[in-house]
Amino acid sequence: MPLSMLKSGIRAAVLLSVCLAGRTVWSEEVQLTVQDVPQPLAAAVKQLETREGWGITYEEPPDKPAPKGSLTLTYTVTDATRADPRFQEQVLTQLLARPAGKDAPRFRLVQAGGLWHVTPEQGSPLETPITLPRQKRPLGELLQRLCAEVTKRSGTQVELGRTAGLPLETRVTLEAVNREPARAVLARLLNSAPRRAAWTLRTQGTAQKYLLSPHRIFRLTGDTPEPVLEK
Repeated sequence: MPLSMLKSGIRAAVLLSVCLAGRTVWSEEVQLTVQDVPQPLAAAVKQLETREGWGITYEEPPDKPAPKGSLTLTYTVTDATRADPRFQEQVLTQLLARPAGKDAPRFRLVQAGGLWHVTPEQGSPLETPITLPRQKRPLGELLQRLCAEVTKRSGTQVELGRTAGLPLETRVTLEAVNREPARAVLARLLNSAPRRAAWTLRTQGTAQKYLLSPHRIFRLTGDTPEPVLEK
């Protein structure tokens, strides 16, 4: 092999190694900011979900919605850490620790059903144990039945609100449930492959009524949305 070709091959291999090495150490510093908005934590959670593709639910406290406020969160992410549950927990824990106004309610982080749940310290109707028989029905109908069971068991009215991107007519199977927290059942129901979905639970006018609003999860900043399961 001519020396010039050998040198070219070596130079190309070195450049490729540098590129690959650069890819392994790639990182991005993210500054997430919500400024003077109602329910700042809910807004920040939504930004994290759509930016990183994480499954995060948000449940309002039972007394009143969070007042206006601002939040700023800075973190450094790589392709590897983005998919790491330990990193996700670290970022979300930092977010919950950020002050959002003196009258802001306190929240805690719970993991269940492959999702992160931002839920009020005072508790949530979705912590209510529910019992349902095994059934195969359209997804929308199962969500309605779950809301009715939570209402019956908790004494707090929960209704199905707006759904975004979910195939409500698709028939899915819900295995029998015996006194299992509604949050875990809902997470399992909404995340049967290939669906990925989270939700918000918001009060409506009175602390005795909630709207449950499920929605698909996907990154708006890069990833192509996952296909919807057809009937």
